[in-house]
Amino acid sequence: MKDRIGIDIVEFLEIEERLSEKFVSRVLSIEERQLYDKIENAKRKTAFLAGRFAAKEAYTKAYKSFDSPLNFRDVSVLNDADGAPYIVSKYRSEDDVLISISHSRRYAIALCMVRTKE
Repeated sequence: MKDRIGIDIVEFLEIEERLSEKFVSRVLSIEERQLYDKIENAKRKTAFLAGRFAAKEAYTKAYKSFDSPLNFRDVSVLNDADGAPYIVSKYRSEDDVLISISHSRRYAIALCMVRTKE
């Protein structure tokens, strides 16, 4: 078994500059988009999008490569009943994937740890 980690940090300003329907649709899965659309506060929407983007980038960095090109819409970062994030993915779904997301006033950071069964 190999353990791998990935980390990513995203500045909210970067998300605000890139914000468009095309960008949101490219980053968020259907499930995430439903959650995003329910958020009324613009700053909270930015934080949500930045956190999901950072989490998916960290997930990608932990694996380094996939059998097919990764599409962010095929990876969902959801929350359990206690609010902790978890990943649902069609890519290597047999592995144990741990994800953590944190936000400050201007940044979102995510750390992903993968325990592969290789």
